[in-house]
Amino acid sequence: MRTDRAVKYFLKVSIFLLCIVGLGMTGTEVKAEEEIQIVREATGDLEQLEAIQIPDEVIEEWEKAESSQEALNRASSAANQFLEYGSEYGYQDMAKRSHAAGRQYAYQQIEKLSRSFTVNGADAAENNSYGSFMAGTIDLSGYGLTGNEIVEIYFTFRNDNPQFFWLSNHMIYGTNKLVVLTYDEYANGAVRLAALEEITGTAQSVYQSRVSSSDSSYQKVLKIHDALIADIEYSYDTSIPTAHSIAGAMTSARSAVCEGYAKVMQVMMNSYGITNIYVTGDAGGGHAWNMVRMNDGKYYWLDATWDDQEQEVFWHDYFLVGNKNFTDHTPDLPTGTGTEFLYELPQVSDDDYVYDPSKPNIRIGDVNEDGDVNLVDLMMCLNHVAKKGQLGGNAFLAADVNEDGDVNLIDLMRILNYVSKKSTTL
Repeated sequence: MRTDRAVKYFLKVSIFLLCIVGLGMTGTEVKAEEEIQIVREATGDLEQLEAIQIPDEVIEEWEKAESSQEALNRASSAANQFLEYGSEYGYQDMAKRSHAAGRQYAYQQIEKLSRSFTVNGADAAENNSYGSFMAGTIDLSGYGLTGNEIVEIYFTFRNDNPQFFWLSNHMIYGTNKLVVLTYDEYANGAVRLAALEEITGTAQSVYQSRVSSSDSSYQKVLKIHDALIADIEYSYDTSIPTAHSIAGAMTSARSAVCEGYAKVMQVMMNSYGITNIYVTGDAGGGHAWNMVRMNDGKYYWLDATWDDQEQEVFWHDYFLVGNKNFTDHTPDLPTGTGTEFLYELPQVSDDDYVYDPSKPNIRIGDVNEDGDVNLVDLMMCLNHVAKKGQLGGNAFLAADVNEDGDVNLIDLMRILNYVSKKSTTL
């Protein structure tokens, strides 16, 4: 652990223990050894993740001092659109986990709170007893979630949603409460809004300006990858919080570590509906990268950080590669707990992706090939499933959303959720 982080952590622990002593005087019993968790040490490029468990009574006291979060939306239309570019892979994975309904409820509440806090321009409430700034609190009563489950929910949401760049690497929770914290840098509402608008402008000018509607998925991913490498510099200072988020790469700092690289790839691929997954693991130290599903229905690895070389040359050694050429990366697993937990990843192709421009550029879900996934595509898929019509050729391939060789209710529901905006990805 870095010396400055150790000092900061010691101060937080000291303040917290004083708080515990105060509670003890009022008859509230707390087991100190259960309260403070460094659930992932800072390793490699990855920042340290902390989760601190405290009594619900303390959080309820903080709630009384919480600033009133106005419902006003002060962000531009472009910025509001940018906030739609999250993923839902981790959210969908929760259906496989213990207390699935509670996990997904908590995830939805974090999203609601995060969206409001990002655009309302309100200052965060300061939690003086812990020395942090609160975006808000969430009540999880009635779901019976364990401490480890609450930790997993928060950091899974954070992995899925890089657009909420201010989300802290620290969290606080109680038996039935979750406190969502912001990095100190974005506690001020005006600063946070300005950063959002700057990030949105960068998304348009640096990345989206290079992509045309006629580009294939491969061409879009390639242009985002190359634009990222050309536009930013690798940060060798992992102590800077913004270096771990899109804020480092998409504001004037133009600097990030692997987490920032992978999150920019993630959010910009999301903006084009390209299915991808943010991945953490080990690559000679803590590291982050991406998985991308291409039009052949297979997943491939992508590590933009390792393709960014000091020689100012565009490398593609880790661009859409298969398992055979990605043996130096090991992803985290769903068998871990707390922040050591990572959602279950799909199978990856053994071989590298080979782009064939002669093959049709099929967008998953775009059954009528008009460049959009909408109600028309949903009805065409419905008619096929109900045996009122028959899809063939490219239309069948586009309707086979999960690419299992069949068009059925599963594909229909995924298109329905996308069209009804219950899901941002197919």
